[in-house]
Amino acid sequence: FGEIDSSNNENFNAHGQSVTQHCQSYVFTRNNGDGRKVRIIDTPGFGNTRGLDQDEQNMEHILQYINNLTHLNAICFLLKPNLSRLNIFFRTCLTQLFSLLSPTVRNNIIFVLLTLDQHFIHLKENTFCFDSESFRYLVALQNDIKFNGEEKQKYEMRWSTSVKEANRLIDYINEKLTVYRIDKEWQSIKHAQFEIFYMIRPILETIRNTLRNLILYKENLLNEYIEINSKPVHVAANHCRSCKGNVKQVGRFWILCPTQHEIRNACNMCDCTLDQHVSIDYVLDYKCSNKLSSNPQNKMSDILNKLCDASVKIVHFLIYAACSTKDDPFLKGLKEMIREETYICEMEKSNALNLQLAEELLKVESQYKQQWNKVKLAQENIDLPGVYKLIKLISDYPTVHEQMVAVKKRQKMMLEEYEYEADKI
Repeated sequence: FGEIDSSNNENFNAHGQSVTQHCQSYVFTRNNGDGRKVRIIDTPGFGNTRGLDQDEQNMEHILQYINNLTHLNAICFLLKPNLSRLNIFFRTCLTQLFSLLSPTVRNNIIFVLLTLDQHFIHLKENTFCFDSESFRYLVALQNDIKFNGEEKQKYEMRWSTSVKEANRLIDYINEKLTVYRIDKEWQSIKHAQFEIFYMIRPILETIRNTLRNLILYKENLLNEYIEINSKPVHVAANHCRSCKGNVKQVGRFWILCPTQHEIRNACNMCDCTLDQHVSIDYVLDYKCSNKLSSNPQNKMSDILNKLCDASVKIVHFLIYAACSTKDDPFLKGLKEMIREETYICEMEKSNALNLQLAEELLKVESQYKQQWNKVKLAQENIDLPGVYKLIKLISDYPTVHEQMVAVKKRQKMMLEEYEYEADKI
């Protein structure tokens, strides 16, 4: 009913799959004159015919979205009363939800049943019932479908009951529930996981650019310094590993500048498979400055060693404590950088400094692997407070910090892109 969603957020054609493709918020102004607004965040559903993997992807997306909010008034589980296997999905949802938020968020959980069966109405104070058939009746009226008097009376009565339930739900949230604040100081394994994943690329780009400037310093080119600036991109921006992009010269270095690809259901710019595409939060702009580096050789080498050492520890936490991935995202990204520099050296003849950069990146890879083996052999399991100290340490490096600011801006842009005011619906 209404216009087709231009953001491709709803798919009505795949039976058994969640209609909602990603989180989207709808903002309504309350009609009681107090000027307050209600934001309803619609999320992908569960019990998808695409399997448990898709359910896990949906939940990961939901948690990532929640991670960018300041607070939650309520978490609503929308249920069909005859839903089989409810326990499995509900338990999985709660387990993953509590991995990001503290268990006290359970006080803000409410249940919405799609039925007006008297057995369910007012079963518990935090349970609410609505009739989806009465909404379909209104849609049918909008499409000039005729009903007899008895049908009209039945559906209009069920609609009125649903309206009362809606008012009761809003009043319950407003009057009975305490707002759950998503405190930025709150520490959880899931939150740490998101922070680590966000900072992998900033760490790697900082290492690569520090190596560029270290090479310039060693070559006695003291009046040359490569600066990088970060710019957040729109939500659908991706980098294709197969499509290399353009190579441009910045000072004495050649730098690969990948083309942004936009993906909805498929890539709009190439025929490469979706698994070859990686979502990016920002693009980098490079400039060769003639100012003297504020970081002498010893300081730059120290930065490299500390970033490498810290990366080993946070990725070890990611794999063994958070159990969020089996692959090493740092090592994977480092190998990708080495491939990029090798490609540049093949494309450009005047590549002396890029050859040095590729060699230095190989040394970083070797150093990282050695440190990894030491940590693994010693079974050094860093605790959660220790991880947050490392995250702060890494974020304090100016080049990493600037890129992390761009990441956060992109997350805010994502929330804004999938947000609709009521008058736009």
